[in-house]
Amino acid sequence: MTKFTLLVFLSGIVLLTGSFKPEGDQEHYKNSGYFFAILDGQMFEMRDDDKYRAELVNKTASLNSKTSELNRVATSLIFYGNQFKDENGKPFTESIDFEFSFSEGSTGEPGDLKIELNYDKHTYYQIPEKTRFHISKIEWSDDRRNYLLSADFDCKMRRWGFPAESQPTVRVKGRMVNINVSVPPWVKIKDPTQVAGN
Repeated sequence: MTKFTLLVFLSGIVLLTGSFKPEGDQEHYKNSGYFFAILDGQMFEMRDDDKYRAELVNKTASLNSKTSELNRVATSLIFYGNQFKDENGKPFTESIDFEFSFSEGSTGEPGDLKIELNYDKHTYYQIPEKTRFHISKIEWSDDRRNYLLSADFDCKMRRWGFPAESQPTVRVKGRMVNINVSVPPWVKIKDPTQVAGN
């Protein structure tokens, strides 16, 4: 009887500890919200679970940045599609990555926008003069540890290669609604009473 009780107790501990993720992994991958993208008329198919990552990150300012700061806080969004293996058996995960400067909840066109598309075994980058990304809504949680982001995007993207002008292009158009962006503890919100868009 004592061995059985001990076995049940230990099994319970294993089940309980297995159900908790380490603090750094909590809400790392998310499924809430809505995202769709059309790539030259083809729907970007998202994977069934752990569909995206969305968080604020610390970044070094890019060379073409208009800011004088060496470091900046950026919003990083990665939406995951299907995974398959190429002709050499190497795994390839389709994804659409967005990164732009975080500006305390401002809507409109973000600064330092970078979009990368991994699709059909190739990587594509946005053509800046043919890219539009518009943040339409930011809604903060009460504790200011996350916010919901909504945006529309329409951009032309070029496959990586040389010479760049001769590389194939693809048009990517879509929308994201209520994407849950995590705000790590190291991010300091300048004005906790600020309302998005003001």
